[in-house]
Amino acid sequence: MKHLFLVMVLTACSSTMPVLPKTSDIKVSRELPSGDCTPLGTIVGNSNSVKPDKDAMLEDLKDEAIKKGANYVMVETLGAQGSAIRGQAYNCK
Repeated sequence: MKHLFLVMVLTACSSTMPVLPKTSDIKVSRELPSGDCTPLGTIVGNSNSVKPDKDAMLEDLKDEAIKKGANYVMVETLGAQGSAIRGQAYNCK
């Protein structure tokens, strides 16, 4: 039992997490992507501030894109009272 625990601890310590892209790596546009792109679904970026902050919404949108494995976002709409940005996430080669 001790050996199994030791193996589990050593394995956990030696495994590395994959490096996720930064939000600056995500391309955002109002245009459909060109080339070999796979659609990954709808994503939404929100702002948690009292006054809607478009930069914060855009960063949140990019964070959601990263979670889906996307590197391109086509922005579709700005929500009511400017509280959210909705778009389609794509993984483009």
